[in-house]
Amino acid sequence: MINIAQDDVAAALLSATGLGVSVGERWLLRDVDLVLQPGRAVVVFGPSGAGKSTLAKAVAGVEMPGRRVVGRLQQRDGQPVRVGYLPQDAAQTLNPARRIGPALTELVALRPGRTRRRSRRTERRLRRADVKAVLARAAFEAADGLLDRFPHEFSGGQRTRLALAQVLAVDPDLLVLDEPTAGLDAVSRAELINVLCGLRDAGQSILVVSHDRYVVQRLADHTLSVRDGRVSRTESIAVVGADRDDRVLAPCRASRDRLQVSDLSVRFGGSTVLSDLTMSIAEGEQLALVGRSGAGKSTLGRVLAGLTRPTSGVVAWDGTPLRPLSRRSRRRIAQIQYVWQEADASFDPRRTILDQVAATAVRLRRLPVVEARSEAAAVLTELALSPAEIRRRPGQLSGGQLRRAALARALLARPDLLICDEIGTGLDPALAEVIYRTVDRYRRDSGASVLAIGHDLSDQLRHADRIALMDGGRIVEVRTVEDQGPGSPPMRELLTAARP
Repeated sequence: MINIAQDDVAAALLSATGLGVSVGERWLLRDVDLVLQPGRAVVVFGPSGAGKSTLAKAVAGVEMPGRRVVGRLQQRDGQPVRVGYLPQDAAQTLNPARRIGPALTELVALRPGRTRRRSRRTERRLRRADVKAVLARAAFEAADGLLDRFPHEFSGGQRTRLALAQVLAVDPDLLVLDEPTAGLDAVSRAELINVLCGLRDAGQSILVVSHDRYVVQRLADHTLSVRDGRVSRTESIAVVGADRDDRVLAPCRASRDRLQVSDLSVRFGGSTVLSDLTMSIAEGEQLALVGRSGAGKSTLGRVLAGLTRPTSGVVAWDGTPLRPLSRRSRRRIAQIQYVWQEADASFDPRRTILDQVAATAVRLRRLPVVEARSEAAAVLTELALSPAEIRRRPGQLSGGQLRRAALARALLARPDLLICDEIGTGLDPALAEVIYRTVDRYRRDSGASVLAIGHDLSDQLRHADRIALMDGGRIVEVRTVEDQGPGSPPMRELLTAARP
């Protein structure tokens, strides 16, 4: 039995006894006993696929079709507990057809004890103020025009914080958050953890699933380790990331430029996301693209992949301008591959992972099906997915497993340019290192170029040749990994915030 809080179980907000989740005869989670108390934060960590997200869903009471839940959940004094749940792919909880302002306004109106206040005009003004306050609690500044924008007009990290704002809007008693810092830059991550620490100190009960050591160090009152569906309590945070190997293959020395971007601008409505951006990536080079959430990093990746049309400017590969994806040849599609943040949305829920990864080689390289499946299985195995896991459908895998499968699918195209958008996010350090080393080996074996979009500066410095810093839709600084100078103010801010 694990008692997260030993002092007064009777005062617990929520407790679980013998909690388990199974699919047929296979147990995803079993024999979990825990107690969650007001004013306490519990951080759950463990390898990808160990059962962490399943535990979070079971505690939050989230419906899991096809899975059997056993055990007992006891709420405080038998009274209903309002649970706010933020899933791993939080951005998908946002309604793509609704503007952010109206969606949040509707939610704040549902708060317990909420009553109409005076005139409609006064009510609208006060609700708008409530929305801005909720956004501030999620470390999101409600700048002019923000509330009139749609979810797709924000970066992945911004969408994560907007999803958290939706959860906070209804004043939950218990927050259950699955990888809430995924996709956040160091500054936004620090701001969000400060918010969560404030909520905890004000009496909020919080259960967080995370691979982020910073979250454990800053937020956790108690830590739980999940492995093979079993939960154990740990008194030490040293185990988080302890298996990391600091040896990295020597950086490649770049030669001729292959990707050239000149005076690139992208505007969505009245908002400028990229502004007169110029950059290049050389053959065999890994360029790390860093910057605060909303700086325009993912938009740049989408432009290079042909998914977003630029408003102006030129994007060229080997001197030839790149067309939108729908007008690219099969060879060009194979040549430039993009692995995006929200991996699960990119898979067909009806087909196995192996079939979908192999289909890339069949479609883009004209490989026979048998050969493609063999190659796909080899790459998936290199990325630490088991033979049983690769034969499952996407809904049966964790977010971290799907992220690795998405990378395998891109590698099956044998690209010359691989664009990786937060591929290590939401993974424990050991598995993240498997991904980074797989990309390193592919780059050095093939001579491919890599654009690595990410927030973890320590990982970027370990694997990249150069670092490009984006701020306000522009690249404001480019440095080699050997450069130890203080850099620009935005770079100094990121470096400072990255330190616990």
